[in-house]
Amino acid sequence: MTALHDDDRPDAQQRYQVRFDVGLDGARRIGASAHLLVWCDGLATEPLPTDALPPHLEVIDARCGAAGTIAQRLLQLQAARGERTMVAVVAAGAPVEAPEGIPVEDHLLAGAVIDALGAVGIDATSPEAAVAAAAYQGLRGAVAHMLSASVGGRMLAASAGATAVSEARARWESTELVVLREFDLPA
Repeated sequence: MTALHDDDRPDAQQRYQVRFDVGLDGARRIGASAHLLVWCDGLATEPLPTDALPPHLEVIDARCGAAGTIAQRLLQLQAARGERTMVAVVAAGAPVEAPEGIPVEDHLLAGAVIDALGAVGIDATSPEAAVAAAAYQGLRGAVAHMLSASVGGRMLAASAGATAVSEARARWESTELVVLREFDLPA
């Protein structure tokens, strides 16, 4: 049996411009050779440990309302670099170190971002990313219900009250572009 080199690992999704995975380990897998990482935490129940990510990445904390702006940011970064720019879209999951269950709200948020990337022509997506985008496309009219009815939404309501879910929805709908760490272009 032949050992795989890091650049040959299928789980790194390196042949695709748009990649998708879950949790901090997923971010490390698909972010190692990416330039931009979009962190998708639909309920924002814990902070993103930015220092645990590869150091070269620009990191964006996604909002569904800003999905189009995130896609434009990738185009700007690609123009500044003068070459194809890779993006890692990550569903946070909870806990981020070792997600338990299926983070529906995070998958849908990631799908919204991937869908927006496709709308501006960034569509060399991994199968994993394509599935997340298809889920969002099929459920975009039911997002509010999904946020409150998902396991994560119900757990948030049980632990922090129904207002916490409403606050998560307001955050979800925000159009603000939240850049946690900028990509450092070489001089």
